[in-house]
Amino acid sequence: MLDVLEPADRLALDIEADSLYHYFEKVCLIQASSEGGTFVLDPLAVRDLDPLGRILEDPAVEKVLHAATYDIYCLSRGYGFSFRNIFDTHIAAQFLGHEQLGLDALLEHVLGITHSKRRQRDDWSHRPLAAEQLAYAAMDTHYLLKLRDELEQQLRAAGRLAWALEEFSALCGQAPPEREFDPQGFRRIKGSRELSLLQLSVLRNLYLLRDRLARELDVPPFKVMNNTVLMDLTRHPPRSPGEMFKRPGISFRVARKYAKEICRTIESARSEDPAPLALPARSPGKAPSREARVRLEALRRWRRAKAEAYGLHVGVLFPGTLLEALASIPPADLGGMERVIGMRSWRSREFGTEILGLLQSHRQE
Repeated sequence: MLDVLEPADRLALDIEADSLYHYFEKVCLIQASSEGGTFVLDPLAVRDLDPLGRILEDPAVEKVLHAATYDIYCLSRGYGFSFRNIFDTHIAAQFLGHEQLGLDALLEHVLGITHSKRRQRDDWSHRPLAAEQLAYAAMDTHYLLKLRDELEQQLRAAGRLAWALEEFSALCGQAPPEREFDPQGFRRIKGSRELSLLQLSVLRNLYLLRDRLARELDVPPFKVMNNTVLMDLTRHPPRSPGEMFKRPGISFRVARKYAKEICRTIESARSEDPAPLALPARSPGKAPSREARVRLEALRRWRRAKAEAYGLHVGVLFPGTLLEALASIPPADLGGMERVIGMRSWRSREFGTEILGLLQSHRQE
């Protein structure tokens, strides 16, 4: 593989991980293609991947990926790799206004190539892999360079290649997010805000128990009990461990091994003082001024019209947080606009003068 990839000036890259099957997810396959061929590498068998890492870090070699963020995260976390010179076909398709952004949809729409995703949810940590699985994995990169070339031509024709290149560069510079267990994550479960403090104590203890059991079983937490089950157990506690076998969403394995522990956890939580779970009253933040609200609404109207004219999703053209920042503290000039967090040079270059005029007109009203 290295004999083919090392001389290449570009390669397509993808991975398969086992996040749907294990708590501690890992990279299970690495697929790579160049004009010289397509390869599927087993990182569970080949331990020394440093030569591949050097290629990924080489700014002279373009790396073509689809929706690169997750791949970058996994390869950076697992192997310490860093990336230079990326072309992301997902971002490219966004800037062209494609509604369906999945790789299979783009291959079919842009190249007329059918790529079934029915093996997408396979357990890629399982060995041996079937020939059909390997063929599926290889397809993820086999036509990616061809897709990249077609999308680049379309970006050039639309005058948006510079937009995409700036986003690719920003992607390389992003630090991969840390994925750590958040003990306060129970507060983000849908419906948790409507619970009493006593119920919230039950939910918290079940949430912490679920994470511990998921680690012990080496499965994702949702395969132990999903959030809907946690809320149901919180609102309608079982009267006995035997009831757990009849609960929707509780597998026989979980009921058999952990029904008693789940019931004990609920009882223990209901005997605790829930007062510490009460959040302090939020200090009222400074509400946007009337002028800022007027500017924001004007920016939103402008964005809707501009996105429609360009055939783009409004969030691709200008994220909402960026509009809020511009409306709150309007920049005085293009230099100030480029310093606004989230503002890319392409946005300032393409739309800066127009936006400054819009903000200025509402400042004078």
